[in-house]
Amino acid sequence: MPVADLRPMSLGEVLDRTFNLYKGYFWLFAGISALPYLLIFIIQMATSTVRYASGGGGAKAPVGTHPAVVPSAGYLSGIFGGLLIFIVVYLILIAIVHAATVFAVSDLYLGKPASIREAFRRVRGKVLTLVGVGILNALIVGAGFILLIIPGIIFACRVAVAVPAAMLEGESASAAVGRSWELTKDFTGEIFLIGLLVAVMSWIVSAIFQVPFMFMAGSITKPHQLPFGLAVLQHLGSFIAQVLVGPIGTIAYSLMYYNLRVRKEAFDLQHLMASLEPSSPPDAQLPGAPSTA
Repeated sequence: MPVADLRPMSLGEVLDRTFNLYKGYFWLFAGISALPYLLIFIIQMATSTVRYASGGGGAKAPVGTHPAVVPSAGYLSGIFGGLLIFIVVYLILIAIVHAATVFAVSDLYLGKPASIREAFRRVRGKVLTLVGVGILNALIVGAGFILLIIPGIIFACRVAVAVPAAMLEGESASAAVGRSWELTKDFTGEIFLIGLLVAVMSWIVSAIFQVPFMFMAGSITKPHQLPFGLAVLQHLGSFIAQVLVGPIGTIAYSLMYYNLRVRKEAFDLQHLMASLEPSSPPDAQLPGAPSTA
């Protein structure tokens, strides 16, 4: 079982522990993060299969051989409605995965065993809170970007640990956002650097797994004749890249949440005192023990 190491950490130490956790428990975090990206992969594969089965991956019919078909309003509204439902489901899955990763990091940070099943189990009953946090964060960050780009970035940093606060402290959505705003005060720069590093890593990993297939696709003189196998490899590369990079930011922000609590609230001492408290009240007597009265 991991041993809790509760102490103030520098930004470098937070990142070092982030990558150590990621490497040491790779399959745990990859298993948690795969859910929403697997959904996208399945939809992409189904779409490609239908398109190629219907001849969409073959040669185009000569222009003018088929009359133009104007989609009906009902058809377009159905497409739009389906797309909207997919986006909502996808965002909720992302939030659930984010919360499950927070619980897994918390268990490991506090020296407890962690598992994929237990991480998702602890999210049950908290989905509405997650949705509320997501909506509030989007409104706050959106308002910042409307003002100017810089305030939007600052606001995003200030609400970066709202999900850990909501999940680990049982706060409501609004209270969790306020808690994040309080904890991240004077640490905006460090949180921004974490986000920047994660963004750069995402770009690099995506490039490694997707650029080769893009060059292969570009070498084909007729893009509409992209082979089905190459399309599958593109989707698979995107899925692998997302699963590989997805957990890193959440791990880092979860550790930063605890680091801020240690720095500002002496959480390490609180946890130590709680672990030393006896399981029974001090005045309780063992059965058969003589009374001291």
